Amino acid sequence: MEPILRRRKKPINKKTKVAIVFDEEARKEFLTGFHKRKVQRRKVAEEEFKEKLKEEKKRIKLESREYHKKLVKTYKPIPVLEEQLAKEYKVDNATVSVLELDADLLAETNFLIGNNRVKYEPTNDKENESEDNEEIEELPGMELKTKKEVDREVKFKALTEVKKSRIFKQKDKMERIKQKKIAMKRRNEKKKLQKRLEKRKPHLRKHKK
Repeated sequence: MEPILRRRKKPINKKTKVAIVFDEEARKEFLTGFHKRKVQRRKVAEEEFKEKLKEEKKRIKLESREYHKKLVKTYKPIPVLEEQLAKEYKVDNATVSVLELDADLLAETNFLIGNNRVKYEPTNDKENESEDNEEIEELPGMELKTKKEVDREVKFKALTEVKKSRIFKQKDKMERIKQKKIAMKRRNEKKKLQKRLEKRKPHLRKHKK
């Protein structure tokens, strides 16, 4: 008979030996901590979203400021003209003063800067009426804008930027979902209360008898 060859067992290296230890506490924490971890993730996501929202607000505010500066610079009163308005000139036996053009007065008298339009007498013809009601085109750079109009324009631009913003859209969506949940909760509470009252009604009838 041939001799049976047996493999020699390698000596166990105790330094590199890996021991698996069962930790009951860690297992329990993992199995019971799903909700806790979910809440933590939600909290982190909320914090990140708040930061993004803050940055977006800052960006829109800066853009609005820049736009306001541009508009103010465009419609800024010219110092030379301001000085001229304050002066009065004597010509022969009369005094002449330079006055600022009133846009409303010009519109009433139909004497406008740019293309003046002929004012026709009112007729029954609908086509003529529509022509009379046409808006007067303003020449670029000749618009007369007040501070209120400039502020309104800046506000309108900021609102359009907010509507376009992806972050603000997400915020609106979250608010809608939140309100929907609150409404659903109230509805369920109301239903529960109605059921309780219905259960109590027979008892009340017996007492009355």
